[in-house]
Amino acid sequence: MAKPSSARKKAFRVLGVLLAILLVIIIYYGYVFYRTANQAYDPPKQAKSDKRSQEVNFSKDPISILLLGIDQRPGDVGRADTIIYMTLNPKQEDIYMTNIPRDTLVYIPGYHHDKINHSYAFGGVDLTKKTVEQFLDLPIDGYVKVNMQGLKSIVDALGGVEVEVPFDFSYHGSTFHKGKMHVNGKQALAFVQMRKEDPEGDTGRNKRQQEMIRAIIHKGTQFSSLTRLDDVMEQVGTHVRTDLSPWKVFTLQQQYRAITNQEIKSLSFHTIPITRHGIFYWTIGQEEVRRVRAILAKHLELSGSQS
Repeated sequence: MAKPSSARKKAFRVLGVLLAILLVIIIYYGYVFYRTANQAYDPPKQAKSDKRSQEVNFSKDPISILLLGIDQRPGDVGRADTIIYMTLNPKQEDIYMTNIPRDTLVYIPGYHHDKINHSYAFGGVDLTKKTVEQFLDLPIDGYVKVNMQGLKSIVDALGGVEVEVPFDFSYHGSTFHKGKMHVNGKQALAFVQMRKEDPEGDTGRNKRQQEMIRAIIHKGTQFSSLTRLDDVMEQVGTHVRTDLSPWKVFTLQQQYRAITNQEIKSLSFHTIPITRHGIFYWTIGQEEVRRVRAILAKHLELSGSQS
C-alpha cells in the first residue's frame, strides 16, 4: 500500500486545524448565545396565554410577541414608550408589527381608563400584557422588553444599522437626510424619539420606531462578525428582558434569519385625538379595533374568537 505523500499529509493537517477552529467557533458562539439568553431570560408565570386553548409550538405555529420599549430613568419604574404587537407566521415567512400608540385611551384591568403606557407603571410587564390582550382580544405568547436608553449601546455594538429616513430633520444634535442612512447608537435614539418636527406626530414616530426595529432585526439575524459578538451579547444581556426561553429565542433566530425588510410589514390604527380634563389621548373605535384584529387573527391562523 502506498504511503500518503507529504503534500497529502500536510493537507490533512491543515484540514484538521480548520475543523478544530470551526468547532471552537461553534462551541464559543453557542456558549455566548446561551449565556446571554439566560441573562435576559425572565421565566413566564404561566405556560400559555389565557386566550390560548393550548400551548403554541414555536418551531411551527404562528405566534405573537409583545415588544416594549421602556423609558426608564434611575429611581423610576418607567413607562412603556413603545408598544408593538408582533405576529410571526413561519408558513408565510413574514412578520406583522402593529404599533399601539402610547397615549391610547384603554381600560387597564384593576384600575381605570387611562393611557395604555401607564399600565407598565401600574403593574409592570404583566399588567401591560393583560391590558393589550384585553384591548385586542388576542393572545400574547411572549414578550421582549428593551430599555430605550440601552438602544444606543445595542446599535453601536451591531456596528450601526441602516434605516429609511422619511424626511430631513435634526434632533438632539443628530442630523438626518431623507433616504437610506447608516446610523450609530446616538442617532438611532434620536431617530425613534423625535416627534414634534414630524408632520404625522405620534403616528410618524411610531413608523420610525418600526423602521428601527426592522433594521435591528435585519442586522441582528444577519450578524456574523465574531469580533463584535461579545459586545453585542453583553449589551443585549444588560438591556433586554424576555420570557422567551433560550431555546425559543434560538428557534426564532433560525426561522427568520433570512427575512427581508419587505417581509416585515406594518399595521396601524386610525386614531382620533381627544382631550379630557386637559390631558391628551388617542381613541380607537371598536370597528377599527375589529378591523385590525381580524387581520392579526388571520395571520395567527386563529379559528373563531380564540385559539
